[in-house]
Amino acid sequence: MHPEPDELAALAADGGEPDATTRAHLRSCPDCRRDYEEFAATVARSRAAAADFDLERPSPSVWGGIHAQLGLSADLASDPLADADTPRPVAEVRPEPADTGRRRGTRWWWPALAAAAAVVGVVAGITIGTNLVSRTNEAIIAEARLDPLPGWSAEGRALVEEGSDGRRSIVVEMDGEAAPGQVKEVWLLNDDASGLVSLGLLDGKTGRFAVPTDVDLATFSLVDVSSEPTNGDPAHSGDSIVRGQLRAT
Repeated sequence: MHPEPDELAALAADGGEPDATTRAHLRSCPDCRRDYEEFAATVARSRAAAADFDLERPSPSVWGGIHAQLGLSADLASDPLADADTPRPVAEVRPEPADTGRRRGTRWWWPALAAAAAVVGVVAGITIGTNLVSRTNEAIIAEARLDPLPGWSAEGRALVEEGSDGRRSIVVEMDGEAAPGQVKEVWLLNDDASGLVSLGLLDGKTGRFAVPTDVDLATFSLVDVSSEPTNGDPAHSGDSIVRGQLRAT
């Protein structure tokens, strides 16, 4: 009996060694072996790329959001980075005579592989600034006090920094949490909140977010942090925790 592709994807993402039955099958079935090796190679390349960064590990809620957005199976619900400090070896798989009984259909399981590789992208793209507040060669060009909205008691501030190359980033500091089971997302809004730009998830109390080059901060001058359910819906929940107006320094 062939293992399901999402089982092989989960095994590669976890870095665990296949059990004896799975090892025997991978030795005898070239199709399953090729799938597993493709999964494992992609995960290995992603982890190697991440080795150049000194990053904090994202909270399990980040993987929860990825899992929900990609619609992955319950078998992939656990955080693949939970045991990142103690990686386990990937078993050596040696080819044996081919098993021709497997029927191969559309590769619907590629989202699972993408999710395994995307964890590193999330670490680099979302949590890259969780412990960064300011950089010595960047100037603070605007700031905002973040005040709580009705029903919330959190507060914080946002600083817009600009480097010598013209690139801008927003550092958000906020003392407060999202609703239970939800995550915090940082947005830029225009004055009447009719337009908005998502900057990413705030994991912890501090985060740094790149400002897209085509975003005019004179128009999108409100910094907003919302409480968002991990249901895969990219729209603003309408439940803002704090908000503040950017003002030039």
